[in-house]
Amino acid sequence: MKMISTNKGLSLIELLIGLILSSLLLLGVLQIFQSNSGAIRMQNAFARVQESGRFAMDMLSREVRQAGYWGCLADQTKIENRLSTATDVGVGGVLGQDNVAEGTLVGSKTVATGSDVVVLSGAKDSCGGAGRLTAPTSGGELQIEASCPVAKGDVVLVVNCEAGDVFAVTDLAGDENASVLVVKHTTDDIEGSTIKNKSAQLSDTYGIEAQLLRPYQKTFFVADDSLFMLEDGRATELVPGVRDMQVTYGRDTTNSGIIDTWGIAGNDTEMAQVVGVRLELTVISDSDTGSAAEDGRLSKTYVSTVKVRNRGNM
Repeated sequence: MKMISTNKGLSLIELLIGLILSSLLLLGVLQIFQSNSGAIRMQNAFARVQESGRFAMDMLSREVRQAGYWGCLADQTKIENRLSTATDVGVGGVLGQDNVAEGTLVGSKTVATGSDVVVLSGAKDSCGGAGRLTAPTSGGELQIEASCPVAKGDVVLVVNCEAGDVFAVTDLAGDENASVLVVKHTTDDIEGSTIKNKSAQLSDTYGIEAQLLRPYQKTFFVADDSLFMLEDGRATELVPGVRDMQVTYGRDTTNSGIIDTWGIAGNDTEMAQVVGVRLELTVISDSDTGSAAEDGRLSKTYVSTVKVRNRGNM
């Protein structure tokens, strides 16, 4: 009897060829996936760099524009400091440090070596837009709207177009039903504060045209690959991914209202002539994107020139 074999299947050679073809197909799919993943990672990094760069530049530009504001008083030398301590009330407008040395500290943070530091100061409304006095000065006391969030111990600036005084608020008078608050500035000690007034006198009899402002000083610097701001002794991280900041100052040396020279941060006299600031920020991605940089991070430099609005005639 003749036996007929019914066994069917792949030979070893056919199986090996199938595995090889499958491996090549899988390799192609993996390469496409890796390429797409790299493109997505690069796009995300670029988007993050753009977002951080634009946000940091917009914020710094806004602060530069507002620097040196002291109400309608054009001559800040007419502002009298009534504080008995050496408290810096921010008068100065624009100051800076160029190419800081290694180990330079701002607050408790170590500034990136070779980067610049810019210090901006001025005054902002103490009362959220309602900072004008409600009645002329009486007996050295100032009246403001009861909704004004001024607190005991605050350092404030009362100013009109002729004069200004910086003092510490020693007490507030007025109950919760009052429409106005009386701001007092005696030479008494202020509980919980080392600041006190050396004089209770004011330079002028301030009327309803005067404003109650709050002096400030903000120091901007780069540390730990982030942009920081120091205010009231506290350093706050503003924007991550900022590796370097370079600042150039445009000075009006002829009092013509036009910038006639650009340079690095100088002495107080030179900085008082600054009417424009050029900001240059180097922003990096937060992870390795496979770029040609030493650490593989994507980087981009943003440059902007900003007018100090409270100076010059431009």
